[in-house]
Amino acid sequence: MPSRCRTALNIVVTTLFAAVVLFTILLAYITGYQFIRTERHHLSFGLYGACLSLHLLLQSLFACLEHRRMRAAGRPQRRRRSVALCIAAYQEDPDYLRKCLRSVRRISFPGLKVVLVVDGNRPEDRYMMDIFQEVMGGAEQAGSLVWKGNYHSHGGGAKSAAHAAEAARVARLVRTCRFSCVMQQWGGKREVMYTAFKALGDSVDYVQVCDSDTVLDPACSLEMLKILEDDPTVGGVGGDVQTRTRFPPGAT
Repeated sequence: MPSRCRTALNIVVTTLFAAVVLFTILLAYITGYQFIRTERHHLSFGLYGACLSLHLLLQSLFACLEHRRMRAAGRPQRRRRSVALCIAAYQEDPDYLRKCLRSVRRISFPGLKVVLVVDGNRPEDRYMMDIFQEVMGGAEQAGSLVWKGNYHSHGGGAKSAAHAAEAARVARLVRTCRFSCVMQQWGGKREVMYTAFKALGDSVDYVQVCDSDTVLDPACSLEMLKILEDDPTVGGVGGDVQTRTRFPPGAT
């Protein structure tokens, strides 16, 4: 059945059901028939109360069935897809970075891979790697690497061979660790994103990106994956981005 006809049928059936319920409740109220009552009518249960109780029971049943349908449609296990979240960081405020990473830990997507690429490898940039390891479970769970260059900083001869070896280390770290952080030579946000995408390669099915000051909803990865999986004509999905700042509008 076409979706337009199914929608029209749902509207008609819902309207008829609501009309029947309304008519039944009004009829029960007018007649005032009672099934059970006390001697002085302190307590009573009549046709009106029975109709309201039946209506409440049906509403609860339909709500339960709809809730089960939505949960079944939203289970990530049936999709069996892998997702990597790539975070770009550049001299980020420590509080913002912590909030971002804590929200990442709350994402309800099993096996989500997280890659933080820091645009800068100077000692003063080290605090971002330290925060990443602190929030993501320590050095035993979060792999990290300081890269002297980036994917486009190689020279010739021996430098080129050394650069290829370092690039291979970065790719190996990103692909083998669920949580990984790479500090690299400054090159701008595009270079940061290139590192994440290049290192991941085809090891995951989908790549999700955000900045290091973004607080993510726990269901963000799953909701975006559902859209990509359900509609083959969609190649990318953007989230509902809201700006929250400590300053009044127009001051930033």
